[in-house]
This record gives sequence, C-alpha cells and structure tokens, in this order.
Amino acid sequence: MSTTIRASQLASSIVSPVTEEKQPSVFDIIAQENLATSIRPALQHLVKYLAYFKPKTFLSVHRNFDEYYLLFDLILQNHYLKNYGASFTENFYSMKRVFTKTGSPPNDSRERILSLLTLVGWPYVEDKLNQLHDRLKEVYEIRSWASIHDIKSKCQKMFVVIWPYIKTIIKAVKSVLQLAYILNRSSIHSPWLYFSGVILKHLTPEDLEAFNAVPLHLQTGYVVSIRFRFFNRIWRFFLGLPGIVSRLFAYGLFFVQFLDYMYNTDLAKLTKTGLSEAIPAPPHKMIIKESEILSLDTNKCPICMKKRVNDTALFVSGYVFCYTCINQYVNTYQKCPVTGCPANVQHLIRLFV
Repeated sequence: MSTTIRASQLASSIVSPVTEEKQPSVFDIIAQENLATSIRPALQHLVKYLAYFKPKTFLSVHRNFDEYYLLFDLILQNHYLKNYGASFTENFYSMKRVFTKTGSPPNDSRERILSLLTLVGWPYVEDKLNQLHDRLKEVYEIRSWASIHDIKSKCQKMFVVIWPYIKTIIKAVKSVLQLAYILNRSSIHSPWLYFSGVILKHLTPEDLEAFNAVPLHLQTGYVVSIRFRFFNRIWRFFLGLPGIVSRLFAYGLFFVQFLDYMYNTDLAKLTKTGLSEAIPAPPHKMIIKESEILSLDTNKCPICMKKRVNDTALFVSGYVFCYTCINQYVNTYQKCPVTGCPANVQHLIRLFV
C-alpha cells in the first residue's frame, strides 16, 4: 500500500504541465451552473426589495431588470473572459476556457464574442422567448384557433406550438452530451461550448502565476501566504450569499403565504369553530329560498326569473339582477329581495361584460 502511494506521488511530481490541465469533474460543472443560475434571481429579489422601500430610485430598475442585468452580466463576463479566460462562475470554480483550434484561452476579440453570445446573449433571448410564449399561449387559449387568418397571428401560433419542442430538443442534446462527458466520450458537456469552440479545463499553478491580478477566491498557497486564506474563505462566503438570501427569501414567502392561508380561509374557520358545531344561520331571513335561486340558470334574474339585462350586483348580498328590476325593488322596499339586508341605490354596482 505504501509502495503504491509512493509511486503515485512520484508520478505526480514528474508529470508535465500539459498533462496537469485536467478537465473538471461533472460535479464541478453542475456546481458552477447552479451558481450561474442563482445570481440573477438573487439580484432580482434584492432590486424588488429596494424598489419597495425606495420606488423613486429603484422602481425603473425593477421594471427594466432584464435589460439592466444584461448590461451588468455583459460587463462582468467580458472582464473575466479578457483577464482570466473564463466566465465568472467558471473562474470561481478554478476553471478556464481553452479554444479548441489554438489551445489558448479565448482572449482574442472574436473568440471572446462567441463566448459572450452563449454566456450572456442566449440566456437573455431565451428568457424573452419564454415570456413571449407564456403571453401568447394565454391569448390563444382564449381565442379560437380557427379564427386565425392573418400572417402575424399564424406566425405567433406556430411559435406557441414549436417553442416547447425546441426547448425539449436542446435539453435532450445537453443531457446526451453530459452523459458522454461522464463516460469520457466527449470533451464538452454543453452545446453552447461547442458553438463557442472551447472546452473547459482546470487552472494550473502556472495559470495563476500568469494572471496580473489573481481573484481572491483563487488565491492559494501558490500565490499568497497562509494569512490570505482567511480572506479567501470570507470571499467565498460573500459570493455564496446571493444564493442563500434567495432561498431564505423564497422560504419566507412560502411561510407567509401558509400563515395567510391558515388564518384567512374556510379551513381556518373550521379549525377555530370546530367541525362539530352547526353552521350559523344567515343574519337576515331570506325572502326567496336559496334552493330556488340555485335552481335558476346563471344568467337569469332572481326577481323577474328571465334572462338578465344590464347585469347589476347588489353590494350588500352579492346577488346579480337586472338593473331595472333591482333598481325599482330597492327604491320601493329598501332591502335585498333575496336576503332582506338593508340596501339602497348606492349599493348597486353595474357589471360590464
């Protein structure tokens, strides 16, 4: 056993710098992808919170958050690609991008633009397309598909039908590439890396020494003394805060909604009064039996028993009548014709369908 360990140590000591550039494991890749997807919602929650307390300053940022985040993400990713040859989250997990044609980081402007299109441009476009799909789907669920005749509506209908299949195909391709990456059959785990023309590799000590300014979360014993490792841990904790705050905020909202449900629904009333108690009687004696009203069609007036004309709701009871019927009744009897609750013409609410 000791001989095996010694042999592995000797092998690692004589290995060339090229062979040290190993590709990251699938666990590192999943971790950096989760970090990349958690930054945006965390910032969005923060902006929403600031807009609530200071609407004059942050309300416009909240309304146009997608565009502001696009600009922020573009500046951030361009900085890290230019200086460290990787995106922010890839650099955070000690990775670098290597251009497959040259074997060097994508520092050239054209190579960097390809990476920016997949890192920044595509997520923005995908989010906008998802929003458009949800909006159009809601519209066309109300409209009849047979009523669509113009070219614009036909294109929108085609998009509503095709877009889910496109997303499914992209997810399937990504899953196949990830499986091939795990089995060492592929050097890329995502189709966006293929479009960018790069592969991911681990940073080496030589890479760290070549940086003009090493990010604090990458500073190790190769570059700085032991006392800086404390700041390294603080920096990693600080970068992990957005994901923690986002999850705590979501859990808090769920807890508030749960309390609101428990205290303001029929379940809460049953819990407070008990299931064994009888249902209390209405405060006023009903003039027309509720069974008679329920037997009516939903579009008939409880007074004239005919199809309603100019629907009008009575505020004190919630029942809907013809405007002429209820207006005449309330002026004459000053009460609801169903429940007997006191009412006047000010309690009439016209309904426009």
